[in-house]
Amino acid sequence: MPQTDSVKSNSVKTRDYSLLLDRIKKSPFDDKGMAFIRQCAADNQVGEQLAEKDLYSLIVITQQHGLIDQSLALLNWMNENRPAFKSAWKLHLETLQMLGRGEEFVRLRARAGVHFNSDTLASWLTPEQEVAGAVEGQRNSVEEPFLAMRRDEENISLFMRLFRGRDDAFARQWSDRDREKQGYVPVRHSLMPADISDHLAGRKTYGIYLLNSDSQVYTGVIDVDLKKSLRDPVQYKKNKNSIRRESLYLHQRIDELAKQHNVTCIAEVSGGKGYHFWFPIKEPVDAGIMRRALLQLSAGLGEDISCFNLEIFPKQDRISGKGFGNLVKLPMGIHRGSGKPSWLVRATDREQSSQFEYLHTLTPAIPAALEKLAGNRKTGRVIVHPRHARWAGEFPELATLDARCSMLGQIMATIRTGRTLSVREEKILMGTLAHLPRGRLLLHHLCSGLPEYNRPLLDYRISRVRGTVLGCKRIHSLLEEHVADLPCRFEIKDDGYPHPLRHIDDFIDSEPKSEKVENMKDALSCLQVAIKQVERFM
Repeated sequence: MPQTDSVKSNSVKTRDYSLLLDRIKKSPFDDKGMAFIRQCAADNQVGEQLAEKDLYSLIVITQQHGLIDQSLALLNWMNENRPAFKSAWKLHLETLQMLGRGEEFVRLRARAGVHFNSDTLASWLTPEQEVAGAVEGQRNSVEEPFLAMRRDEENISLFMRLFRGRDDAFARQWSDRDREKQGYVPVRHSLMPADISDHLAGRKTYGIYLLNSDSQVYTGVIDVDLKKSLRDPVQYKKNKNSIRRESLYLHQRIDELAKQHNVTCIAEVSGGKGYHFWFPIKEPVDAGIMRRALLQLSAGLGEDISCFNLEIFPKQDRISGKGFGNLVKLPMGIHRGSGKPSWLVRATDREQSSQFEYLHTLTPAIPAALEKLAGNRKTGRVIVHPRHARWAGEFPELATLDARCSMLGQIMATIRTGRTLSVREEKILMGTLAHLPRGRLLLHHLCSGLPEYNRPLLDYRISRVRGTVLGCKRIHSLLEEHVADLPCRFEIKDDGYPHPLRHIDDFIDSEPKSEKVENMKDALSCLQVAIKQVERFM
């Protein structure tokens, strides 16, 4: 009987803590809810009574409420008492790396190595995160307090200049996990350095209203969100290659266009379902000017992609009524809905110190650049970024295809990042560029920067290209696995076979490529490739 009573007692406790967890999940994102979560996290018995997955859920909820120290304490308890639970180690390492606590990161990494092999540990973190944690761990942790304080003040001041919104109000993000909803509540006072500190530390998450009381803005945003139909895990996995390719293309193209028009662009992974591209300026401009400038800059990009939706902020030219206008979540904080941090793409890594090092290299654009861009009109002229200006001189075919064919443009963007191409992407390059008179030279120029570049092998593959140019419909089916309304548009209006090389003015469709590829033109092309390779090493 005593044993039965004991079992009953333990059963009651377990049920009580299960009910408590249910209440925790429904707690509101306000001061009262935060106080309740803090009290629950401090309960000495919570770790013993909850199952591993339930305790892990409590830790995630604690982080979403901004109680980082409490979540770290629970993670540390879980690592010590339930070391076989991998997710807790992974979250603990990610959190320390995000907070820039390098020495703690290195020590925890060593502790985890006792329980898991090196391959398992390597799969948890990206190489960039590993390097960032190791480098930070080697730094001298005994930094003069006043220097650290001064650095933080400078960083927060810079942050408030680059991401400046309405002066008399801002917004706090909330999330309802049960209903899978999220939103913002207005905070009716000026955004203070202490608020930014809370945001950067992950304790709270804030957004700014872009328009001030005079309907002017200090920054604008191009919001890029993954389409809702692709957020389902099954659909995401099915379209993973297209999403990756379009993502690289958007980052490359928007950055190039921004530099072309002398405006500053800050690319951010939002932590939610896409990216934010920020465009800060030194002095405020009318919201209508910013909106028209960003519409002009992004004109045509929507036609080049199928996995993402583009939206311009501000959406309105003037504030109407008693509303605050459009708002955007501030970067470098934690998205309350997903629990994921946001980070700046162009920084060397995701560590906060590196993020600010990158921000210190930026200068907001002058209003005149936005005003000039807002007054531009779209023309048929191909715009080539200065970084790729030689394409227009040495390789005009590539410059034209990069600007006018979205599919080839995306593949070229992948190449410029130094990433390995898929088999289908390689097939498309071969099936199009190899049919140009200078195809061999163009392909070697593009592929020479890839890690797996092999000149003899590429020559052999080019020599094996046969038949006609790969058509638009076939290219879309290879990349997207489906073809709906073909988005390809050509200036030449005829009923000819649609393929990317028709964008090149002087290209003439010829007979299918002959089996005999050894001729004087081919030999000359090989010589040109060899000369280019020698020039690279001189």
